[in-house]
Amino acid sequence: MPVLLQVCAVIVTLAIVAIALAVTRAMTRFVVASDEFTRTAETIRSSVAQAEAMTRQLRELANELESIVPPIKKVATRFGDLGERAAGITSAVLSEVEAPVRNTLALITGVRTGTRSLLGAITRRMGQPTNGGYPHE
Repeated sequence: MPVLLQVCAVIVTLAIVAIALAVTRAMTRFVVASDEFTRTAETIRSSVAQAEAMTRQLRELANELESIVPPIKKVATRFGDLGERAAGITSAVLSEVEAPVRNTLALITGVRTGTRSLLGAITRRMGQPTNGGYPHE
């Protein structure tokens, strides 16, 4: 075999070895990437399962709230009506009681003023000297 053919054979062999090494590295990287994708897929599956469970719980909660909300609305409406009735009753009582109370307070003030004036007049009259300017005992 001529030398040129031997050199070409060696170059081709080295090229095949280099290609084999590159393919082996690529396959190794592909295996690593495949393992990573597998782990990611498992994580996604567990996350999806948890999300589904949470969604189910949220639906159950929403259904429970739907059954609870109408009675609460009724109670709130009743409290509102009761508050309006209490305000009406309070207003009626106040309008009925206010005038007599004002009149009573005015009467008490008048009696107090009159009593004060009467007692002041009596006190002044008793404090005036009699029998020659000397009060007698």
